[in-house]
Amino acid sequence: MISFKRKKLVFGAVIALITALMVNMVFYYGLFDELELKAFDLREKYFSGSRRPADEIAVILVDEASLRAMNPVVGRWPWPRSLHADVVDFLAMSGAKAVLFDILFTENERVFGTPKGVLAPSDERLVESTASAGNVYHAAQIVIDEEDEYNKSLLNRPIPKDFSGRFSVELKGAPLSGHNNYYLPFKELYTASKGTGIVEFLPDSDGVYRRTKLFRHYRGSFYPVLPMSPLLDIIKPDSIRQEGDRIVFGVQEGSQAGLPLQPKTQNSELRTLEVPLQKDGSYLIKMYGDFKPYSMSGVLASIQKIKMGELEGLPVGPDEFRDKVVFIGGSAVGIEDLKPTSMGSNTPGVYLHASVYSNIIQGSFLRYTGPLMTLLSILALSITVTVAILWSRNIIYYQLGVPFLLAFVYISASFWWFRHNIVFDIVAPTISIVISWMGSFAYLSITEGKDKRKIKKMLSQYVSPSILSTLIDKSPEDVLKAEVGTRETLTILFSDIRGFTSISEQFEAEKVVDILNGYLSGMVDVIFMHEGTLDKFIGDAIMAFWGAPIRVRDHGMRAVETAIDMIRQLEVYNEGLKAKGMSPLSIGIGINTGDVILGNIGSEKKLDYTVIGDNVNLASRMEGLTKEYGCPVLITESTYKEVHDMIHCRVVDIVRVKGKTKGIKIFEPLIAIKGGEGLFERVISLSEEGFDYYLNRDWERAKEKYSELLLVKPDDKVGRIFIERCEEYKVNEAPEDWDGVYTMMRK
Repeated sequence: MISFKRKKLVFGAVIALITALMVNMVFYYGLFDELELKAFDLREKYFSGSRRPADEIAVILVDEASLRAMNPVVGRWPWPRSLHADVVDFLAMSGAKAVLFDILFTENERVFGTPKGVLAPSDERLVESTASAGNVYHAAQIVIDEEDEYNKSLLNRPIPKDFSGRFSVELKGAPLSGHNNYYLPFKELYTASKGTGIVEFLPDSDGVYRRTKLFRHYRGSFYPVLPMSPLLDIIKPDSIRQEGDRIVFGVQEGSQAGLPLQPKTQNSELRTLEVPLQKDGSYLIKMYGDFKPYSMSGVLASIQKIKMGELEGLPVGPDEFRDKVVFIGGSAVGIEDLKPTSMGSNTPGVYLHASVYSNIIQGSFLRYTGPLMTLLSILALSITVTVAILWSRNIIYYQLGVPFLLAFVYISASFWWFRHNIVFDIVAPTISIVISWMGSFAYLSITEGKDKRKIKKMLSQYVSPSILSTLIDKSPEDVLKAEVGTRETLTILFSDIRGFTSISEQFEAEKVVDILNGYLSGMVDVIFMHEGTLDKFIGDAIMAFWGAPIRVRDHGMRAVETAIDMIRQLEVYNEGLKAKGMSPLSIGIGINTGDVILGNIGSEKKLDYTVIGDNVNLASRMEGLTKEYGCPVLITESTYKEVHDMIHCRVVDIVRVKGKTKGIKIFEPLIAIKGGEGLFERVISLSEEGFDYYLNRDWERAKEKYSELLLVKPDDKVGRIFIERCEEYKVNEAPEDWDGVYTMMRK
């Protein structure tokens, strides 16, 4: 039969494994993805305020104020390219390191009267400023368009060779993609540009922008996204390769001061810059809370004042952009470049580009721990919760508290790691805690109800209601062990009414039953008061034990105190019998402490929660000896060792009971002596001295001590027994091998 703890272990393991398997399957099929993305956004938003982008980044926004300010001058958006040319000239004068436009200039402006094939003055102005500055990067797009009857001829066109030759890069190991269309800056503009960059982003499944591909593939070539273009010019990589979950840039020594480069390895003379990727090859963007952008209206106002010769009181001074990488984009609604990101629903798209640049230049990357770590977390949390619930009996602190505490600790740890750029999945592991908790409670509600009914059936007649309630609530497993039997150290008590047969012959059956029921009721109350277990009634005899199912260390003390209170309870009961004109009852109680076998013993039709073994028989023998020695209570030496510091006990004899070869030293707990409490020590002392003389064959002195004992305790049968023995041994000397043990021939 499987033990109770092993049964719990098996079911706990099954619950934990089923939970882990179920949650991991749901996780694998992506059903937690949207919730996990929201959990990611929550952490991004929480920590974004404490993040600072790289100092060399500046952002200029075409905001609502800019559109309002320029509307009377140039009309609605889009503005003439000459305005952007003025901005390029202003930034060149300021000493900007690079200028990046997150604004598409894919088509030429059409101005009435301009011959076909000739640039409009505004376009020509932007081209000239771009070429003159030498540090301007313009935007392009590479996209996937759905084929229809209108665009069929436009899809899968080759990119112009002069564009591809200048701006494509060799990226080894990267997967190819199905992009089929592109939108480039008009030819003269990209020819004049320092570089170009792809500005299109793809949202996640919930429509929020959190990631990008650092390079876009089109017909065999790869093109950098906008923030990568100036970085490539800074890094000047000798090689670029994608290795699983990272892109590795191999760079020469000496020209990349400040970049987070890895040292050389034995296999390469190049240092490397490594950028982590997601499993799908995308780059997870670490967003910043605020780039402190400049309004384009302020820049244009400064340009206008400079043109008019006013150099004082400029809204935005040129020195603001010295040695800066300047990103130019839009935040006005009319420009249609507001995107939902982790920071909010209306984030300027240019912030995504600026964040990518800042991440790489600072070497500050978000690293996802991956599905394997999530799987292990789910399994570990499921096991921990199941163990906490199934192995604990404390509902408040463990069964309810541990799951909440564990979820809090895991989520807090995930936030802490996120602060250090490590991204753990939160939703799936947290759900595994909830499901494990629910599954474990469901198991307990099914099994514990059954166990409680079994315990009630097993013990309701053996222990008090309060103990039964305690067992059901706190330690049912200890009781259910009885189904297979256990070896325990307990204290057993037997009591019996002396001469009850003659009493039963004096009265009618109804009266006898009434007397016996009244007596037994009082005795059981005393046993239950001391948290004892009533084993059985054997006619007018009572068998009880302590130490199970309620486990206590002082079971010997409880049993002896019960015996003393049973004698006192009998005195009260006898007063009632005397008042009815009946003879009082007299009982003997025997107690022994030792190892026994505890279990549900019997047949399938009738089982008893009881104890068996030699130590049970010895307790019964002690009860029988009370008649021989005239003591109301006798205990064995094993019980005496448990109680002698707290209860007055005197030595009685060493006896060899029937069925035993070794002598058993027996003692009597002193209940009451006429003359007061002070005579207890005198009785104990005289008994010990007399018994020592007896064992040493000094019959005369032993007789003297026991005679003194009779003066203190005149009705003491033990004293008379030893006086008689001493007189007999004075006449008939004990044999040479006499060891002082008295052999009892009766049970």
